Amino acid sequence: MIFLESLARPLLIFHAIAAAVLVGATTHHLLWCRHYLWGRYNRAPAERRFAGICALAFVTTFVLGNLLYPTYKVRVRAEYFDNPVAIAAEARMRAEQHQLVGVAPTPAPSVVTSLSPIARIFDIKEHWVALGCAASVILFILSRRAHPKDEPRTLWLYLGLSMVQCGTAWMGAIVGIVTASYRSVGGPV
Repeated sequence: MIFLESLARPLLIFHAIAAAVLVGATTHHLLWCRHYLWGRYNRAPAERRFAGICALAFVTTFVLGNLLYPTYKVRVRAEYFDNPVAIAAEARMRAEQHQLVGVAPTPAPSVVTSLSPIARIFDIKEHWVALGCAASVILFILSRRAHPKDEPRTLWLYLGLSMVQCGTAWMGAIVGIVTASYRSVGGPV
């Protein structure tokens, strides 16, 4: 038994919901921060609140993703992405099912050796998301202690952290969806 494998499906659903909140909040935060370039700080109190929401959403999404990681590593990566035999067996099974129901078979590549490139992109995403999570926490701290409204010299750092936070949230969501489109955690039961 893998750590929390029996909870993989509900954890994945909560992870997806948290990621949706994260993408929305970080995008909203970045859009509000852009006004600081022109010295307009009228939304600073609400933007500071969003910095907290973003940090909470990032940490929550990151923790849920890490709770899912052992199941992903074994059930998705090792058993499928890095296993050409499993990929070929699934392609054969799908072709047989298409014949049984009289549907035209899905065109498949002539030779599928592995889906390891998808797994590697996922691993790269994990590193970037960790940096985004750190940027989010630092941004939250800056919003309380050295906000650009009070400390104008922090403007570019603040905006840069907001861009990293937003960019990594979007990247994490897109790569996560692409990965899950091939194979997701949670068995058929």
